[in-house]
Amino acid sequence: MAKIGISPDKVHESLPSMYWLPKLHKTPYKARFIANSSSCSTTFLSKLLTSGLQLIKNGIIKYSEKVSENTGKNVFWSVKNSGEVLQRLSSTNVRVDSISSYDFSTLYTSLPHDLIKQKLILLIQKSFNKSTYMACNTEKAFFTEELQKKYIMLTCDDFCSALVFLLDNIFINFNNCIYRQKIGIPMGTNCAPLIADLFLFCYERDFMLHLSPDSQLDVIEAFNNTSRYLDDILNMNNDFFDRMVHEIYPKELTLTKSSLEPTHATFLDLDIHLFEGKCVTKIYDKRDDFDFDIINFPHLDGDIPKRPAYGVYTSQLIRYARACSKVEDFNTRNLLLTNRLLRQRFRYHHLLKVFYKCFNKNKILFNKYNSSAKTLIKAGITEPEFYGDFIYRIRKITGLRDFPTQFTGLLNKFIRKGYNKNILQRTALIALSPLNMMEVRFCFN
Repeated sequence: MAKIGISPDKVHESLPSMYWLPKLHKTPYKARFIANSSSCSTTFLSKLLTSGLQLIKNGIIKYSEKVSENTGKNVFWSVKNSGEVLQRLSSTNVRVDSISSYDFSTLYTSLPHDLIKQKLILLIQKSFNKSTYMACNTEKAFFTEELQKKYIMLTCDDFCSALVFLLDNIFINFNNCIYRQKIGIPMGTNCAPLIADLFLFCYERDFMLHLSPDSQLDVIEAFNNTSRYLDDILNMNNDFFDRMVHEIYPKELTLTKSSLEPTHATFLDLDIHLFEGKCVTKIYDKRDDFDFDIINFPHLDGDIPKRPAYGVYTSQLIRYARACSKVEDFNTRNLLLTNRLLRQRFRYHHLLKVFYKCFNKNKILFNKYNSSAKTLIKAGITEPEFYGDFIYRIRKITGLRDFPTQFTGLLNKFIRKGYNKNILQRTALIALSPLNMMEVRFCFN
């Protein structure tokens, strides 16, 4: 950062301020600095660049697929999420003997501006190819030969100039002073992830294209299994990475190995370990290692719609089922989640309904566990302190003349559904008066 002297009363309010987030999974704790640039003077330009760079990235993906078909080289290591990694792991028929993960230290704030301009301008020029204009707004972009209404029309030179302008005019308001960023791009700028992703792609593509199929086929095959999500890298069966990494990325970037042993690595939200040449996966969550409680997921005491709140449970079930190879790991995650949700006023019977619905809609996904929905529920949903639906049904029959008979039938119905008899008795004690409880006590003997 280069400091620009300015009096506190002249600090421009439209400049992004800075705040930091603790990286609690690091030992010792570290900090991540974020530029709060949601409404600064360059926000609109950054959003336009985001749309345009995403269009360019989509074209690069298609180009990389053609390169792979023609040369057998994977020049595009970037992945959108852990789902793509799972797909790669499940589709490989090769025995996996080693796995490793790496991450860049301070990637965003280490990228030299001159290298960003050099690499990305060439990439932009190739992407425009023979197209005259890029029509873009803050939502989408496309190449065209004709002027389009309701879009900002950019030529190749316009787009390159916009990128250069943004890089040269990144200012931060901090402690009543204005700083200009000379190296790197601040996290918090809309287009920062795409700039970093495409910048690294340029080096990875050049490295792969320079490998000779005649003398370096083993190296090509090793690097074909590389996956990268922004600043995190995952390798399989790649004994060349440590000694060749300096040939890939510029010296300004520092890469650190995060995996400690060749049979185990973490990448995004995946915990991967090797067993008999196969990758076994489960959920990895950095927050599991924190020695304090984490506040997450909706709390139904709040003023929020109930249906979307239960939709959170559905989304997590699908995520767990995709990531967990073994049913034991799926059940463990389900137990942890339902225990938290029940403490946050979710209802057990609603969780059961959501689970059955999710299971029936995603049978292909759950088939790998070779278990019925009832079995998964019994092993994977935490038993509550009481059953809210049982209380509701009890209150509907309380006061009826044949209350003991009605209660007996209701109790047996819930027992047949798999409800725990001890929790049913505890629930009855909550819902019934002492007199009513005396009438039906025989049911629990």
